[in-house]
Amino acid sequence: MKRLSLILFVLLFFSCDDKEETVDCDIKATLKDYTGMDGCKFVLVLENEEVLEMGYFDEEPNFKFNDGMKVSISYEEMQDMASICMVGPIVRIMCMKTI
Repeated sequence: MKRLSLILFVLLFFSCDDKEETVDCDIKATLKDYTGMDGCKFVLVLENEEVLEMGYFDEEPNFKFNDGMKVSISYEEMQDMASICMVGPIVRIMCMKTI
């Protein structure tokens, strides 16, 4: 019985461990200032010329956006979202680093 209790304790301890999810930040993009277009701000232009609208970015208050800045990102598309800008899919930025 003690052995079973010990095994359960160990399993619970390690299964509840708060492991931070690692995100690959390896998609290259360029920040573009689309402020002149209705409802637009900064967008991301990928290497294949696809334009992404930033819907959510955790670190936005701390990140300094500059037109033409090269960045490396990780994102996921946000479903059932709409915007006035309408230049591309709306995405949640999970990681953004300057390169």
